[in-house]
Amino acid sequence: LSFGHPSNQVHIKIDLNHFVAPKTVTERRPINQDQLSFVIATYNMSALMASKIAAIFLRGTRGVGEAIYEEKGRDIYDLLWYMNKKVVPDFDYLVAKGIDVKDPRALFDKLTLQMNKVSETNLKQDLIQLFVNKTYIKNWSKNWRENYLHLLDEYKINIVTRLEEIVVHQNFNSDNFSFVYWYKTEEDGSVQIIYTISDYWIKFNEGNISIPIDNKVSDAVRFTQDRAGDKSASIQKKLKQYATLFYQKTEKYFKKTDRIMLGDSIITKVIRMTADNLNPKEQILLNKSVLLSCELDDLLK
Repeated sequence: LSFGHPSNQVHIKIDLNHFVAPKTVTERRPINQDQLSFVIATYNMSALMASKIAAIFLRGTRGVGEAIYEEKGRDIYDLLWYMNKKVVPDFDYLVAKGIDVKDPRALFDKLTLQMNKVSETNLKQDLIQLFVNKTYIKNWSKNWRENYLHLLDEYKINIVTRLEEIVVHQNFNSDNFSFVYWYKTEEDGSVQIIYTISDYWIKFNEGNISIPIDNKVSDAVRFTQDRAGDKSASIQKKLKQYATLFYQKTEKYFKKTDRIMLGDSIITKVIRMTADNLNPKEQILLNKSVLLSCELDDLLK
């Protein structure tokens, strides 16, 4: 919708979808560009990727002239876009759509088989009308299968076994607190899950949470020799309460995925309780009630 485009016409297609994904948090994003200013409600990247996977599996056949196709080219393009950003799909969304996600490896195997049914002709015809740069999309259409397999290989699949340690530290520049959960894998490797919260949750009473500290968490927590390590006993107790909360979310996530994890790291947005200068792409605004009830999927970029 930029005024720099040579055409004065904008064609907008609206697809109405009455499906509401349970357990999925929506975000409100302010858009200010050129002379336009508005706020949109959107799912996070994980839910949006899951919606594309669901569309590829469930869209069904459609007719284009005399030809019958099982996909829309834009679904394939969007899927590769999310994969390029290493987005982990929202498993709750997929379950709500009736797609089995107990084994993410099997899910991606089925997805790869589905990719083999994609019509090159339909892909190009569907996408070329959506791009000003026709040369780009023609070249993309020639190489998309190879790109898909390359991106798929980068989705390393790990089987998580046990918690190693939890490292808590405070960033010197931003004052944000990070909780880094290190887990061992069956292949004797390590993966990490990183939660980051603003210091407001720790500094002010609005961030007080009445969660008993898990003994396993207490034993695993290590405060780095920085500002987090210099905190008083009461602050360290509060940090351990948050470490317990995030540990519970992590274990619930692994239970949902049969302890299978895509990639070597999962990183949340910065969790904030104030809206000043909010960057919705990197930060998420929550109150205490939502933070306590939401799941790990809801906090991802």
